[in-house]
Amino acid sequence: MSAPRNHAATAAFLAFTLAAAGSPSRAGAQSKSDVFAGKIPPVAGQLFAKAGRVELTLSGNFSLDDAFYQKYFAGLKAGYHFNEFLSLSAQVAAGFTRTTSSTVLCPSNAGCHEATAYQLFQVPGNMKAVYGLEGAWSPIYGKLNAFSEKVGHFDMSLLAGVDLVAYKEVISSEQAAQLEQSGGEPPITRTWGGHLGLGARFFFTPWLALRAEVKDYLFRIEIPNSGTDKKLQNQLFTEFGLSFFLPFSNRPHP
Repeated sequence: MSAPRNHAATAAFLAFTLAAAGSPSRAGAQSKSDVFAGKIPPVAGQLFAKAGRVELTLSGNFSLDDAFYQKYFAGLKAGYHFNEFLSLSAQVAAGFTRTTSSTVLCPSNAGCHEATAYQLFQVPGNMKAVYGLEGAWSPIYGKLNAFSEKVGHFDMSLLAGVDLVAYKEVISSEQAAQLEQSGGEPPITRTWGGHLGLGARFFFTPWLALRAEVKDYLFRIEIPNSGTDKKLQNQLFTEFGLSFFLPFSNRPHP
């Protein structure tokens, strides 16, 4: 009867030894799998709130896909956020233009040369400034995990607005010939238009964010050499700026 007891005791001892040996292994496996545990605190809700705050943006604006004139504008925008999704802002952008490579002429009876200023007076695109009101809807708020160490916050918006566009008047070939004789320039005129666009903010602090936008401005102007009807123009702009939120801290939720 003693032999079975010895076998039972031996079996129990071996089971206990294997269990003890397996426990550190499981603990080690868990520590390896949880090596990043606790490094990034959980983030719940919208940490960077906009509701009830004023946003001031200083920006640089650059035109895209230009036929004749590349635009370089500096911009200022001031807006108010009614809630986390809807805002209204006023903006102004103005600057200078440069001619593109499309202004090089290559007639069949002569070599290639740059178009003269009086020839360029006859083509559209010489914008000088844009003044506008803009509404924005921001349905997307997200978080990015950067290198398993930092959480970046951003939002995305749909933009729409009405604009007053200032541009150098486009003149006919006859008017250009007259100005060439007198040494004058076409006047700056204005027209109403609108724009649609997409925007995004990347938050650094509760009061500072990087802002990036792409907009398509639409307006009608007269181009005498193309007929008497006004022609629809569309001008793409990209905008990068820094936004400052006032007050500097998030407003408490009611």
